[in-house]
Formats: sequence, C-alpha cells, structure tokens
Amino acid sequence: MSDLASRLKHARESREVSLQDIAARTKISPVALEALERGDVSKLPGGIFGRAFVKAYAIEVGLDPDETVAEFAALIAQAEADAAARGAIRPEVTADDRAFLERQQRAIRTLRIVLAIVAIGAVAALFWQLRTLWARSTTVSSAVTTPPSTPAGTSPSTPAPEPLEPPAASAAPARATPPAPPSAPLVVEFEVTGDCWIQITTDGKPTTSQLFRAGERRRLEAQREVSLDVGNAGTFLWTINGRPAKPLGNPGVHSRTRVTAGNYQTFLQ
Repeated sequence: MSDLASRLKHARESREVSLQDIAARTKISPVALEALERGDVSKLPGGIFGRAFVKAYAIEVGLDPDETVAEFAALIAQAEADAAARGAIRPEVTADDRAFLERQQRAIRTLRIVLAIVAIGAVAALFWQLRTLWARSTTVSSAVTTPPSTPAGTSPSTPAPEPLEPPAASAAPARATPPAPPSAPLVVEFEVTGDCWIQITTDGKPTTSQLFRAGERRRLEAQREVSLDVGNAGTFLWTINGRPAKPLGNPGVHSRTRVTAGNYQTFLQ
C-alpha cells in the first residue's frame, strides 16, 4: 500500500494542490485523504465507497482513475485478508461516506438527463434545417415551371416581343458554396461535459495526457490515425471531419478508441 500511497501524494504535490483543495472539490473528509496518502487501510472504508474515494482523488491529481482503482482494489483485498487472519474488523461505513456516494450517483443521473436533452435538441435542429431546405427547393421549382402570362391588350395574333436574354448568372438559382475540405484526412474535435481524464495519440505520437475540465474543447488533426483513451466516456462529445460521432460509452466507463482514415465512418452517427 505504501507504493500506491506515495505515488498519489507525489502526484498531488507535483500539481501543487493541497489536501484541503481536494477535500473541497470531492467532498471527501481531509482525514480520509490523509489516511489514503499514508496507506492507512484501517481509516478507509472498503467496497464501493473506498473505490469511489480513490477514483475521485486520482482524477484530481491527473492519474488514470481506472488503473488507480484497480491497484487499490487489489491491495485493499490483500489488506482485508491479512486483517481477517488476525481477527481484525473493518470500520463501519459512516454517514459521510454514504452521502459522498449518493452525490456521485446524483451527478451521474443529472449528466444522463443533460445528454438526453442535448440529443433531442440536435435532432430537432436537424429536422428544422431539412424542412427549411425542402421549402426553399419547392419555391424555386414553382417559379421555374409557372408560364408567363399574356400582357393585357395584346392580340393573340400579334406576336409577343421576344424577351431579353437573361444574364447567365440568373439562369439557375444560386448554389451554396461547399464547405472547404479539412486540412488533414482526419479532423477530430471534442468537448467534455464533466471532468474527464484523456490520453491522446496522433499518428503514433503521444499528444497529451491530462485531466480535462467540464466545457474544455480540443481540435486534433492527423494524417493516418487518432487514438483516444477516455477515462469517463459518458462526458465525451465529439465529431469526425465535422460530422457528429457516436457516444463512446456510459458515464464512468473507460474507453479506448482508434480512429483511422479507413474506419472513421463506422464511428459516425
């Protein structure tokens, strides 16, 4: 446990973040955080509560939350086995521990509702745009097919004056200028709706590995491929070459994705 504890403490100190700051953001008591950095298993709850503590701490200090939780679970299991052999009893889960877990569950439910609202809004906007384009095309078609009326006072036997030749520019309705092609075969843009650890590799070269805060965006360009290692897939919204892409997973799910110039269309909605 000392190796994990020292690594957590070193990561926090390297980011110049105090225990009080982490306690304020995660709502975990400073006593539990200090016990975690000391490797004092007796002061930490087991099961889902302990894993939730470690995951929240890892996100705040920029470590991979899933790998950190897995290492913690293995070590805590060994510690519990040793404690059971000695006849020791794990401390009961406190009311603060339960309140912390309930806050996390409420946040996940809220995030799912927000994502559903965003999806509905996107569908409604697309429907409105298609309806507008259809109405414009119908108007242009009617204007082209309607024959000109005979001017008043003109005899049917009298040939009507020949109309002037319209300018070449008015021979057809103006067409919208097509969008400029992307500067690279792969252009990936993403935004996170909640705090999310992401590791990015473009064309085989590591680009970044950091904790993205809610609302942060990033644009990536690559010639061959873009690899994404996303710690919380439910907060990840993205597009490929300007087109919406499918969600990578539910909130709290760890996702690894490799997008290439040959397979990117399989990720599009």
